[in-house]
Amino acid sequence: MIIADCRLEPTLIPLQSAICNLQSAIIMKDYLRPHLYTLPIHRAMLRAVEARLFAELAPDLPEPIVDVGSGDGTFVQIAFPGKQVFGIDPIHADTHEAQRRGVYAGLSVANGKALPFPDDHFASAISNCVLEHVVPLDETLRETARVLRPGGQFVTSVVGHRFPQQLLGTWLLNRLGLDGSRYGRWFNKLSYHFNTLSPQDWTARFARAGLEVVSYRPYFSDAALKLFDFSHYYGAPSLITRKLTGRWLLFPALTPNLLWEPILRQIYTAPPGEDGPYYFFICRKP
Repeated sequence: MIIADCRLEPTLIPLQSAICNLQSAIIMKDYLRPHLYTLPIHRAMLRAVEARLFAELAPDLPEPIVDVGSGDGTFVQIAFPGKQVFGIDPIHADTHEAQRRGVYAGLSVANGKALPFPDDHFASAISNCVLEHVVPLDETLRETARVLRPGGQFVTSVVGHRFPQQLLGTWLLNRLGLDGSRYGRWFNKLSYHFNTLSPQDWTARFARAGLEVVSYRPYFSDAALKLFDFSHYYGAPSLITRKLTGRWLLFPALTPNLLWEPILRQIYTAPPGEDGPYYFFICRKP
């Protein structure tokens, strides 16, 4: 629906300009700044891009929605405000934090291989950067398909096979004539990445579970991933803050994250490349 025709008539320029600016602000809602106030740099830069991808589809996803791997609720709070979403996660502490946020219509502490819902219960399903951590993967995907209604969409972001190859540590070791793949394997182990698959392999795993891929796209550039790798070490003190206070940032309003915003804004607004370390899939249950 067109709110305002932006080809301005001279006598209506002030009013139409104001309406067009409002329309642009609504369409171009910013997901970077909220993450900078809540997460360390490495998480903020990645989650902001993912929030934008999911939020673009959110208005068209019918409810109720199940979030497989709901975590602490930060992501759904930012990307799916006002939507009827039910969360499932095996980690008690994260689920309790999500409950305190009050963004889910319901929460369950359970393993993905046995979802506590009846068949064909949800109109849509989402999962943000969770499946790479999941064991067993095939059972979790089958359960997701089971609780999804026929014709329902499953929207998910995942780590791809290029992730360990494009890390800064991998690149540096290779430049020094050493085996950079060892760093990639170490980083995957540290991050509990058990499934880093190519688009073709992800597609095959979805199909095996009864989900057909409608589309997929890469996101996050190789250069952005190198900054992502470096910022893990820069943001290491936030792990202590998280452990002691339950929050990533002790004083969000005074966060130095904002100093990084000009650089992160370029990553946030960059168009997708031909390939990348992450993939955004839209699947459908036939």
